[in-house]
Parts: sequence; structure tokens; C-alpha cells
Amino acid sequence: MRSTRDFLTGVLTGVAIGLLTAPRSGKETRDKLKEEADKRTGDLKEQWSKGVDQVKQGYEQAKDQVNQYAEKAKEQVSQYTDKAKQQYNDLRSTAENELNSDKQQAKSQYNDKVDQLADKTESGVNSARESLKVN
Repeated sequence: MRSTRDFLTGVLTGVAIGLLTAPRSGKETRDKLKEEADKRTGDLKEQWSKGVDQVKQGYEQAKDQVNQYAEKAKEQVSQYTDKAKQQYNDLRSTAENELNSDKQQAKSQYNDKVDQLADKTESGVNSARESLKVN
């Protein structure tokens, strides 16, 4: 790494010395240096502009991806919510049906017991009537 830096430093130093010691007039040398500086500045501005454009494109792509993921997440949440509501309603309906069935069964059992007790009572009353009759 150091040797590369040293090499580049040497090249730049050589170019600078060559430009400054070239057999040109001072005005020509200054114009040449200004021209090179303007060219390098233009290149840097162009590279900067390209970099900014790339960053903007990357930002827009990331923003679009985040929006897509957010939409997918919303859709999935909606699907899961609908599914949960449907399962809740199914379980509630099943529970209500079972409760109604249990109520009907309990009513039927109650009524059967009442009928049995009424029959026993009627039988007891008949037996008591027969025993109270004079022969």
C-alpha cells in the first residue's frame, strides 16, 4: 500500500515539475495549469453528479421495496385476521349448537323425571284410594 502511494506521489511530483520547468512562457504554463484544473474539476463534478444520481436511485429502489414489503405485510395481517375471525365464528357457532343441544337434552331429561314422578304419584294416589275404600 505504501509503495503504491509513494509511486503515485512520485508521478504527480514529476508531472508538476515537468509542467513548471517546461520551455513555455509563464502565461502558457498558467493557462495549461488552469485548463488541467478546470478539466479535473469538471470530471469531479461529473463523478459527484453520477454518485448523487446513484444514491437517489438506490434510495428510490429501497423505498419501493419497503413499500412492497409493507403492502405484503398488510395483506398477510388482513388474511390472518379474516382467518382468525372465521375460526372464532365457527367455534362460537359450534359452542352455541352444543349448548342448545345440551339444553334440549336437559329439558327432555327433566320432563321425563317429572313424568316418572307424576306416574309414581298417580300410582300412589290410586293405591291410597283403593286402600281407603270400604269393601
